[in-house]
Amino acid sequence: MTKLFFTLFITLVFSAFIPKQSYSGELSISVGEGKSRWYFKDEGELPSQAYRIGYIHPTDYEWQFKNTTYIKLELEAGIYHWSDTWLDKDKYGVYINPMWRYYVPIWSQKVYFGAGIGLSYTNDDHLIDRELGSRILFEDKFEAGLVIANKHRISISVNHYSNANLADVNHGVNFYYFNYAYSL
Repeated sequence: MTKLFFTLFITLVFSAFIPKQSYSGELSISVGEGKSRWYFKDEGELPSQAYRIGYIHPTDYEWQFKNTTYIKLELEAGIYHWSDTWLDKDKYGVYINPMWRYYVPIWSQKVYFGAGIGLSYTNDDHLIDRELGSRILFEDKFEAGLVIANKHRISISVNHYSNANLADVNHGVNFYYFNYAYSL
């Protein structure tokens, strides 16, 4: 029942931001890793691998500056997989994250910087050596990237997952991603 409720909630939130015009979005693939708090002390520890598949949906919300730079709201939603090298149990989840991206044209490409705070749901509240305290988490994402030929997007990002102290325990975890997106 909880999974059905969460799926319906994400669908309703996502559909509330669908623009009035018809835009094509982007498919994204991300590969990354997360480390324990003791990573630098324990030699030989393997970092947890992370994979994400998502969809980036542009919205009508855009602010132009000096006719060349602009800020745009884009919605990301998708699924992820985290391998857990400490507990030897894979984690799965879904996420939705509204991202504010600041685009700066350089030559014929665009450099951008983005930040967003969204929601995530995972199948376990433990990851690596951390207790997340809840299966529903906030996802803070900070990103820097490049748009190439208006079709390809490559970026690096830091994603922080925590429950924002809404539960008794909140160790939180960071993942570092390399992201690629293709415009449909």
